[in-house]
Amino acid sequence: MSVPGFKPSRPPAEVRAIVQYMVRNFDRDPVRSREILRDLVLADRQAFLDGAMALLNSPEESRGLHYLVTLIVSQDLLLQALSNPLFTQEQALALARSAMRVDSLADVTLAKQLADSASAEGSPLPPDRVGRLMEILAAISDGPRVLPSLMRMLRHPNPYLRSKAVKLIGRGSRSIKWVQSRLAESDPRIRANAIEGIWGLDTEESRALLQVAARDGNNRVAGNALVALYRIGECAAIPELLKMATQESILFRSTAAWAMGETGDPRFTEALARLLRDTGAAVRARALSALGRIKTVVAQSRQGAEWRLTAMWLENDPQKGPRRLQVTISTRDGADPPKLLPTSFILAEDGHPLATYKVIERPPVESLSVVFLFPRSAESGTPWMEAALQSRAWKRPSDLWAIMPYLREADSAGPSSIDEPPQFSVNVQNLEALFQQPTNRTVCTDVWTSIWRAVKTDQGPNRGRRYLMLFSHGDTRSAAGYELISSVIASRILVQVVSQAPDSHMEEFCRRTHNPFVLAEDDAAVTERLCSAYLNLLAGYEIVWPAAGPTLRQLKLRVHAPAGWGETTVPL
Repeated sequence: MSVPGFKPSRPPAEVRAIVQYMVRNFDRDPVRSREILRDLVLADRQAFLDGAMALLNSPEESRGLHYLVTLIVSQDLLLQALSNPLFTQEQALALARSAMRVDSLADVTLAKQLADSASAEGSPLPPDRVGRLMEILAAISDGPRVLPSLMRMLRHPNPYLRSKAVKLIGRGSRSIKWVQSRLAESDPRIRANAIEGIWGLDTEESRALLQVAARDGNNRVAGNALVALYRIGECAAIPELLKMATQESILFRSTAAWAMGETGDPRFTEALARLLRDTGAAVRARALSALGRIKTVVAQSRQGAEWRLTAMWLENDPQKGPRRLQVTISTRDGADPPKLLPTSFILAEDGHPLATYKVIERPPVESLSVVFLFPRSAESGTPWMEAALQSRAWKRPSDLWAIMPYLREADSAGPSSIDEPPQFSVNVQNLEALFQQPTNRTVCTDVWTSIWRAVKTDQGPNRGRRYLMLFSHGDTRSAAGYELISSVIASRILVQVVSQAPDSHMEEFCRRTHNPFVLAEDDAAVTERLCSAYLNLLAGYEIVWPAAGPTLRQLKLRVHAPAGWGETTVPL
């Protein structure tokens, strides 16, 4: 196409064609292309913009398109371009983001023009277009600097646009007092959008405000508040959403289905399946959409990291309530564990999901002093040694480890007068060597004497609290003495026992000292249980809930988050 020069009297169709030609062939002569495009926009703004629209739909990047966006911004055509009905929301948002790269103040200019246009009599922009532009503005702007223009929108006669302005002002100001003042509005759309404006804000004031809004008489207001509470980890939102799904009002049931979908939480699958049989068509449609959303979110989570979950009861008898569980979440490679919201935890007692529970995040664990008490063996590669070696992935440089082999009572008794304390080390290579070569029998004692030596903290180095991990073959033939039991209780040292068989004497010792006793019937279970016992020392969370029934046979624990997932069954 030959473009010998610019003629101001060119018809619109020809202007559109020249714009498209010059942009597509921009690199042939950038200087001449810029000059012609600039002249065209000055001569016929509408024809220029019409010619640009087809090009702006292209996902490709080029120097010509970049200059086209520059002209649209500099000539105040951005508002007109973004409101073009030929653009989808995604295409308009892409153009707006390109405009921000060209001019960092494009959002401020756009907000002012939008407020001017919306407040003018006979505004050419219909309310739905203004609403879309406000959503785009919220996506590209940090909020506070466009607040003056948004405040002008609060005087707009259209309640739909006022409610949109309220939401954006809430996002930009993050002011609880301002949002609280909006909750006095009679229009429920304004109240609902005011709550949505502070989604993600987690303060004591915001939680209190959201809890009040969750009891609003309007379904949208209450639903937005419950979604906000769920997203900041407030577990109380879970039973409230389930309760909302059973209300008589079809509007509340529909909102409950929508809110459950917004959480992406698989625990709501059963409740949504029931709503698929609801008498209200809107409820069924929302439930079907929510199930699809949850399925997508779960699939994305499963593509993330698979975390290892370990848990230990904090009550000596978990059959009694309230039940308390400490939980550790770790990565397979020993990297820093993820930080999860309380609503990421999903519990089920004997197949029945728990809706009411509390999660307490524990502070980072201080340095550990860990003593491994294993039966003396001339063989390497035993499951208990394998477990200790696997636990190296979670050992921190400051943690102290000690290994104390003891003599099984089936062996000939060793000297019981040895009083040497555990020999701690931070050096992993030294510890590996100790595992691979058997300890001399003459320096080993029976299991009860070894425990007594290990709990004496007044000798040798010690960092933080001391912990004992003990493996037993299940053949302890004598009972622990009263003095040993008293010493363990007084020391407040946690002794975790993993046994390959029922062991009445060891179980009685654990019962009287309030320590866990876990069975592991085969070698693979021994390694798994002992690794879990070590991870229990690094617990990052505590979960408390009322007993769902008088007895408990099985507890299933899952975590579900965008970055990953994990699940385990907690033994009693």
